[in-house]
Amino acid sequence: MSKCAAHALQRRHLALGGAAACALPTAWSAPASAAEPLVVTLRAPDTAVDRRRDYARDAILLALERTAAAYGPYRLMDSSPMNKRRALLSAQANEPANFLITASPAATQGLGLALLPFPVYLGINGYRVCFAPRERLPELARIRNLADMARFRHVQGREWPDVAVLRANGQQVIEAPNYETMFEMVALNRADLFCRSLHEIAAEAAAHAHLSDLAIEPHLLLHYELPQYLHTHPSNRVLIERVTRGLERAYADGSLQALLRRHLKPAIEQFQVAKRLVLELKAPPGWHPPPGPQYRLDIR
Repeated sequence: MSKCAAHALQRRHLALGGAAACALPTAWSAPASAAEPLVVTLRAPDTAVDRRRDYARDAILLALERTAAAYGPYRLMDSSPMNKRRALLSAQANEPANFLITASPAATQGLGLALLPFPVYLGINGYRVCFAPRERLPELARIRNLADMARFRHVQGREWPDVAVLRANGQQVIEAPNYETMFEMVALNRADLFCRSLHEIAAEAAAHAHLSDLAIEPHLLLHYELPQYLHTHPSNRVLIERVTRGLERAYADGSLQALLRRHLKPAIEQFQVAKRLVLELKAPPGWHPPPGPQYRLDIR
């Protein structure tokens, strides 16, 4: 990791109430201690402008802070660059140890991973605002229901869980091989809708402002249940216990909700979420979230 990146990570830690300023050459870390730190690895961003996992990263950092007194120091590291499939297989192999990955339960079936029983996005991951080709906006403005929307082509990542949801609701879906390709497909009018979660779209819109034909569809808000959980190898028992307890404590004292609201504020204000037409999509048959407390954040 470069010195510049390390200082950026340090500043993020300090903003959440961490230790006093000090040299952190490779990672965020708790204050120095005689105890050996718990080293936690997260999946690295896909590109230099990829901000999709910023909130989850900050939520994990908050959970580690909330449990530092009981569990001791920690270090939070980035993995080497990898796609979602490789990240899941790395977690399955426990290489590196204490590798945490955010995914839907549908994406981890059959991998034998342990699920941390706390929906880290508090239910907001299922609210979607869409990118669209600028020239198609007048046609898209006539959408009033799912049948109207079925005339248009969605693009989503290959094997993303959204693909199953959209197809189960009668929508056309093109599966793209990588993240950046999807923005380009929409800008080039090769797909009509690329729908993104509220915690993703504001940063993505800013990062792709150079694509002049890429627009934000201004009146629709898709909603479907798409719970996201942290997963890791089941042998990482201390990690599972610590992060779960930390998230529960942060939710109980309101700091997790405040963190998520800070991340969501740009999108909610910029895209006028409260004024949008909500289209409800049903989950595919047999797709149910794991049982447990229903931690939620109301955004409307």
